Amino acid sequence: MDAHWCTFGGIHTGRTRAVRLKIRTTSYYTGQDETDMKAVKKRTIRNFNLSWLDEDCFKGWLAPHPEKNKALCVVCNKTIRCCKTNLTQHSQTETHLTNIKPQNQSLNHNYNERVLHKNKVKRAEIKLAAFFAEHNIAFCTADHLIPLLKDICIEPEVTQNLSLKYTKCTKIVENVIAKREVEKLVEILQIRKFSILIDESTDITDTKFMCLLVKFISPTDKKNKTQLLELLALDATNCTASNIFKTFKIFLNKKNIPIKNIVGMASDNASVMTGCNNSFFSHLKTEVPGVVLLNCICHSSAIVASKACEKLPKRCENLIRNVSTYISGSAKRCAILGEFQKFFNVEKKKLLKLSNTRWLVLHNCVIRLLENWEVLKNYFLVAVVEDKSQSAEAILAQLNDESIKAYLLFLKYSLHFFNNFNILFQSRKILIHKLYNSSQQIIHQIAQNFMVPEALKDIVTLNVDDERNIKHLLDIYVGPDCESFLVNQPLVFVQDIKLTCLNFYITALKEMLKRLPYKNSFFKQLTFLDAKIALYDKGRNEIKDLSIIASHFENIDITKLGFEWRILPTVINDTEKIELALLEVDEMWQKIFHYKDFNEEKMFPNLELLVESVLTFPHSNAEAERIFSIVTDVKNKKRNSLSDSITSAICTIRSSFQADNINCINFEVDDRHLELHNAQNLYSKHKSDSA
Repeated sequence: MDAHWCTFGGIHTGRTRAVRLKIRTTSYYTGQDETDMKAVKKRTIRNFNLSWLDEDCFKGWLAPHPEKNKALCVVCNKTIRCCKTNLTQHSQTETHLTNIKPQNQSLNHNYNERVLHKNKVKRAEIKLAAFFAEHNIAFCTADHLIPLLKDICIEPEVTQNLSLKYTKCTKIVENVIAKREVEKLVEILQIRKFSILIDESTDITDTKFMCLLVKFISPTDKKNKTQLLELLALDATNCTASNIFKTFKIFLNKKNIPIKNIVGMASDNASVMTGCNNSFFSHLKTEVPGVVLLNCICHSSAIVASKACEKLPKRCENLIRNVSTYISGSAKRCAILGEFQKFFNVEKKKLLKLSNTRWLVLHNCVIRLLENWEVLKNYFLVAVVEDKSQSAEAILAQLNDESIKAYLLFLKYSLHFFNNFNILFQSRKILIHKLYNSSQQIIHQIAQNFMVPEALKDIVTLNVDDERNIKHLLDIYVGPDCESFLVNQPLVFVQDIKLTCLNFYITALKEMLKRLPYKNSFFKQLTFLDAKIALYDKGRNEIKDLSIIASHFENIDITKLGFEWRILPTVINDTEKIELALLEVDEMWQKIFHYKDFNEEKMFPNLELLVESVLTFPHSNAEAERIFSIVTDVKNKKRNSLSDSITSAICTIRSSFQADNINCINFEVDDRHLELHNAQNLYSKHKSDSA
């Protein structure tokens, strides 16, 4: 009969009492007394508990037995009943202690070794972190430093024999790494066509530098690369065009680089560089008659935007400067502004400052200011009451000026055109073939805001001075935000705003017509690089041959070039054309140049010479500006004692690494590096000209 739970007086007993009653009831019905039940309970069979293996007193010797109710001592080779008491008793026997002693010593030794190793690693990490803190080194450099240490410290004896201090380190940078990078570059320039990107500037130490970059097609991987050749120190007291060119020519002669290999030159619009008479380019053209001048498109667009912004009231720019100066000068004011932004449910962002290159950041400044317009009005209203500040009163008055807000809303719209154009040509991609069409596009985009459609049918013959081509004043488009704002304004106010905006548009368009290559036949022919023109008959209507471009280069047979250009679309089938059009420009042409005729000879040898020369043309001088950013980064307060040669060496190395897409981790040291690493080369005061 099954056991049952008992109650006393209608009240259930506790669990312990119920268990005891259950045992007694079972004993009554099975004929066993309580004494027999206790005996049975003592003989309860227990299985091996795997958790015992994690207990310190059992580690290293206890193991499960094939029989589930038994355990095994591996050091004594003895079977033990699965009872924790029995296991503990066995661990304390003299025989077991004698057998386990050597193993414990080994375990303790291994444990101590692991702890010692971990502590050594921790010590190294702490020492390195202290190095970063003491010398004000950017923490992000640890991403490269640790893998680099793992690479160079594989053999302890090498690490112990390292000796590298300030002088030796700078000498290796200048006379080994940079020297080798320049050697490799010079070897290419001695046999390949290339373009130069030149800019001269003054860095933070008042040293006059001429940044000399070269753009070329790598003979190994056929990639288009732009790389710093040298930062040439100039005589700041005599930086005439003739002296700059003389310094440049002497440098090329020392490196045995033929000046005839130069096919193009990019620079900003400074007259000393690109002027018609007695400029750097005019001197270069006497040496290389076919050289092509490419004015920096980004610098040109900057000039256009700056001159256009001058037509707007200065108080717009003053408001941006005054607001950022008032708030950013105090941590308390910044915190209060954050509270106002939170209250008005506006994203918490800093107000941007205008830089020296005003227009580049002006668009972002305007957008940020307009996003916080109501926030700022309330902020300065409180500031006037609490601080009684005259500057706060002046700013509040400007924020309440409807005309300033209207002009800022207009800038939010109009500067978008220039920013997009500038961003496009800041790219490192090959864009020289897009320069002609992009110039026409931005001219059309600006002109459509204030000129009648009939005047825009032919951009080449666009006439801004003809009043018949200008829309009615109220029809001039100033952007969606500004148009909505002007709806509720008086007519006289609207006319005044739109008249000022019209002057902005007219000035911008005139500057673009003067500076952009929108009707240059040479740049128009450069569009042949585009797959839509090169591979399809429809796109060739205006480019019958490439003679205008070919006339700038030597060693190209114009007749054979014309033949290759005409047969190009017929050689490639439609499927291949689609596949080629999806590739980058340089990759597409490399695929085309692999085509061979029935004699297994190259089908387009003259076209290949032309394309490789054209692909070296830079579309902007942005790379030179990036180099000067490196100079500023290198010549900071901690390192302003570096010589000009070391500064040039560092910039050369960083430029080379960027061009090859490598870093200090995967940079390979070749035999020539090891050869240059000798005392005579490192410390000789009379190094060779290639040093």
